[in-house]
Amino acid sequence: MTMNIYRNRLSYDFDSQGNTIDAMVGFNGMNDQGETTMATIKVTQDMLGEGKTFDNVSNKDITELAKKKWVEYLQPESTSAQQ
Repeated sequence: MTMNIYRNRLSYDFDSQGNTIDAMVGFNGMNDQGETTMATIKVTQDMLGEGKTFDNVSNKDITELAKKKWVEYLQPESTSAQQ
């Protein structure tokens, strides 16, 4: 069963000097069984990599970083108990 995920939102937050401080990426998804998922993931400056800023990375790069962070949230840790 495949979940079709797509980005439905990308917004930026700025400091008082007009510098981009983070990005919020929204996702929706649906599978062929009618199950849905959604998430809003924050991408922060430290996630971009050394020497990179929000001004010199693409929307696609930001989206991929958010997807990676989302998947990390979904992967259970081997030491955590399922509830």
